[in-house]
Amino acid sequence: MMKVFILSLLTILLGVLIYINISLNQAKTVSNQVDKEYITHSYTITKIDRTGYYGKADDGQSIYIKKENVNIEEPIEENDRILVYFEKELRKDGLVKVEVDK
Repeated sequence: MMKVFILSLLTILLGVLIYINISLNQAKTVSNQVDKEYITHSYTITKIDRTGYYGKADDGQSIYIKKENVNIEEPIEENDRILVYFEKELRKDGLVKVEVDK
């Protein structure tokens, strides 16, 4: 009789744990689908060296972007306008994307 009671209790506990696990996995999926917010800045390329690009914004703010962080097909040249996307929370190290601004 005691074995049946313990077995029933363990079965119920297992069912509760499986339900919690499924619920948590669904919550993770939803949280991953939330769109991140980005901020953008526009820069004019002022100088290019072998490792990256130097740019200057209209307000005088300067930026240096390593070539390894730029994944675009068309080459960037001096005096090109670029649009740089940053993660809103990680302004300093949150570079997401660079586009040539046409």
